[in-house]
Amino acid sequence: MPNVFRGKGNLGDTPILKHVPVNGVDEVVAEMRMFFDDYAYDQANDEYQQVGGFWMSVSLWGQRGEDAARVLRRGARVQVEGVLKQFMYSPEGAPDKVPGFQVTADDVTLCLGRVERADFKPKRELAGSTSEAAADAT
Repeated sequence: MPNVFRGKGNLGDTPILKHVPVNGVDEVVAEMRMFFDDYAYDQANDEYQQVGGFWMSVSLWGQRGEDAARVLRRGARVQVEGVLKQFMYSPEGAPDKVPGFQVTADDVTLCLGRVERADFKPKRELAGSTSEAAADAT
């Protein structure tokens, strides 16, 4: 069973959209670097203060990845849900490989706290449907 991950954080950079060959098919993936922060309430100052956090790579595949690369920008606050995966890599200048972690996201959701406005695509037409109920559903 995979390790499930869910966290909120800020994008360190605008997502990078890549085309990757997978089993002979060109797949699309958005790669993101995120800082997942940790805040605690400081009673002395009557405010929340950042007490920690960590950086992690996040990938989002397919149409959702394309949408993320089109809409999200550096600094955007998002929630990520997906599978946490471990891998081994060689840090620059280090003689040995060390473990690293990354998230393969099922979903990346924009947190609305700093969003000023949103533009929506026109409604999609249902193929072959002429009923009023179907028209209302779109």
